[in-house]
Formats: sequence, structure tokens, C-alpha cells
Amino acid sequence: MKHYRKTYLFLEEILHFMRGVSKNIKFDPLFETAFSAFFLLKKPFFESTAQVSNSIQTFYANHYLRDVLGCDSLPAPDVLYKYCLSNEFSKDLKKVALSLNIYNVIEETVCFEDQPFLLYPKKCLSDFIMSLIDMPLVDNNLYDISDLKHADNNLYSEIEEKGFCVVNDFLTKKSLSQLKNVTKMISESEIKNKTGYFYGESGTNQRIFNLVSKHKIYVDLVTHPYILEILDKVFDRNTLHEKFGLNSMTAHIVAPGAKAIPMHIDSVVPDPIPPWMIRFIAILALDDFTKENGATEFVPGSHKFLKRPTPEDVKKHPSVIAECKAGSLILFDGAIWHRSSANITELPRMGLMLSYAASFFMELCGEEEYLSIIPQQIITNFSPKMKQMIGFHRAIKKGALDINQEIYDNKLNK
Repeated sequence: MKHYRKTYLFLEEILHFMRGVSKNIKFDPLFETAFSAFFLLKKPFFESTAQVSNSIQTFYANHYLRDVLGCDSLPAPDVLYKYCLSNEFSKDLKKVALSLNIYNVIEETVCFEDQPFLLYPKKCLSDFIMSLIDMPLVDNNLYDISDLKHADNNLYSEIEEKGFCVVNDFLTKKSLSQLKNVTKMISESEIKNKTGYFYGESGTNQRIFNLVSKHKIYVDLVTHPYILEILDKVFDRNTLHEKFGLNSMTAHIVAPGAKAIPMHIDSVVPDPIPPWMIRFIAILALDDFTKENGATEFVPGSHKFLKRPTPEDVKKHPSVIAECKAGSLILFDGAIWHRSSANITELPRMGLMLSYAASFFMELCGEEEYLSIIPQQIITNFSPKMKQMIGFHRAIKKGALDINQEIYDNKLNK
């Protein structure tokens, strides 16, 4: 079976799709639990004392599964075990498969016991799951961001070896024009409202925060299937939870005459940097990125050094400028040494930065979503330290709350 997201959220999307298409079929909790076990665990192990990744015990202990299935309690593990091995599971699966126009589920039983308590899916069950994965689920996107569907395998080896890569012609010509125009509109609006955020040695570079609240096209960009497929792989780890989340989505406008910023890494952890992926960044060039106008500069392979660069380090290691045409995507490991180079031209250089982070940061600091579960009137009376502890008003940058409704409602397709 090919790689896919084995997470509760993706399972919820798949079950929602199945229920929506198969409206004439009553979905039994026993069937849905059995399907979920093979979808998430692939080879469920029913030995209750086992502490392994495919243990049914781990599967049952998590409240997210009950939430996804919409039930207060799950069928007893021994009942589920017998059902999986029975032809009743096969019959129920066939009904659902036929309603979805999937015709490869034909066997009397769809799994077998390879060793005591360890169940293996037969090819027909694996094929059924893969058929669901390949079906187009609900697509709410308004904008056709890119024609690219799947990343080439060379992309992953290049990122692993060099720490970055360039994907040419990611945006369609139309979406490039739309993104550039709406970003310029927001930039000018925030300057007019005096909410613009400026940075850099001369204080002329502009950064625009909270773009996903400022136009729908940015949401379509952040969640584009091509990008999500890459993120699923680079952040992959052994958990049924989502592997990553959005760290930030901003615009960077490097002003004419802007100097290069210091070499740095995008990481919030102390040295030595862990070897696993913490942050992964996608820069989208809205102008041509050149050596003259402030294109991103990298030290190839420096993500393997697992440390922050000192001025002495920077002198020892050669760097390269990631030049590319407008509409290209620059992907990189957040641990690589990089910076915006100097813009010695007379024109600004515009780009978008999509920054994603491993979800365990959110799980560790904010396991409970306090801003959702604590009433606002109670938060108001907290001390400044308590407010900080729950993340109240954390990372609200200048201009982030300047949401221009007229720009947000602008139909860029017209």
C-alpha cells in the first residue's frame, strides 16, 4: 500500500465521504470500527497487553476515535476481532464498495490471522482503502492555484541532501497574477491605515501577517494538495494524530536598497538542534527572485550541522542564491542556514512565506485548547502571567487584525 495519512482527521474525512455517497446504507458502528482499525493501523494487533504501534489497545484508548465515529463507546475488542475475521465484515464491505462503484471487494473474508491476534488485510481490502484514498473528496477551493498534483521523488532526496529545493512554475499564470494583486492591495491598505509592519536595518521591508484571514485565496494556497502531500512525508512520524500545523502565513516585501539580514535558522529549540523535522517552509516567489533583488540565500547541507550559525561559521561555508522565476516555490528544512540577501535594485521584491511546524509543539504547549475552553470573562481576570501561560494574545503582530472586508470579498476571478 502506498503512503497516505494514517490520522484521525483523515479518517473522519474518508468516513464523511463514504456516508455521504452511500446514503442508502446504514453504517453500523461495528463495520465502521473495523474499517477504521485497518485504515489507521493497517495490521491491527488484538493482544491487549501489547505496547506496539498497531496495538488495538492504543487505538481504543484514544477519545478521538469515538469522536470520529460519533459514538460514546466502541464495540468490545473481542467482538470486533471476531467480526473482522467473519464473512459479515466482507458482506458489509461489499455493500459499501458497490455503492461507491468499487468492484474489487469479492472475497468471502477480507482479512486473515497471520499469527495469534495479528490481522492482515487481504489485497481486496487494501485495494478498497486505496480506491477511497484516490477518490476526490470534497473540494471547497475557489481558486486553481497550481496544475501540479504530485511531487517528484527527487524533491525529497534533494531536501534531505541539500536542505532546500526549487519547484519551478508552481503557480498558474492566473493564480500568480491574483496572488500578486491581492497582496499588493493588502499592503497598500495597511500602509494607508498605519497598521503596516516594517522591519530590517532601515525599517523599510514590509511584512503582512494573518493572510489567511485577509482573503480566501491564501487558504486555498496553504492547503493545496501538492503542498500537503509533501508535508505529510517530511513530517511523518508514528502517531495517529495530525503530524503538522500552520506556523504562520505571511507576505515579505523586500524594499529597494534593503541590506541582507544575518544568516539564521527557523527554529525555536536550543542547540543542538534535533535531527527530526521541526519546521518546514515554502517561499512562493511573486516576483522573479534574483541575486540583485534579495532572493533567499542558503548554505547547502547546513541543516545537518544541527546548530545555529555564528559569524565565524558563515565565513567557512559557501552559500548559494536560490534564483527562480515568479510563480516558483522554494522549499526548505527550517534548520538550514539561510537569509534574505540584499536588494540592490530600484524595485521591491515580493514573496509569500508558508511556514509549517511539527504538531507535537502544539501538543506539548497547549494540550488543552485553553482559549476555546476557558470562558472569556474568566480570562479577563487572569494575571498577566496566567494569560501568557494559556497563549492569550500571543504572537499578535502589527497589522494582523487589520482585515479589510472589501479586499476579502474581492472576487479575484472576475
